[in-house]
Amino acid sequence: MESEKLIAVITENARSVFRQPGLTYAPGLMFRDILGFDSVQAVQFILAMEESLGVTISEEEVDRMHSMGDAFHILLAKQPIGAG
Repeated sequence: MESEKLIAVITENARSVFRQPGLTYAPGLMFRDILGFDSVQAVQFILAMEESLGVTISEEEVDRMHSMGDAFHILLAKQPIGAG
């Protein structure tokens, strides 16, 4: 998957789960800094990303996913080589 497409998927899911239609992708944006963020939404975001991309995110990966940039790098590594 191309980087731009992955960013679009992350952004779309974040907007939906966090109920922030104007949210834009920013690598340094910490999820905890998104207005209204809570642990339930964090789980919903992980589940949405798994469903959208057809991947499984491990507990270790979830523990490292603090920002949009973290999500991007973790999810990019799960994409098949040449899938862009």
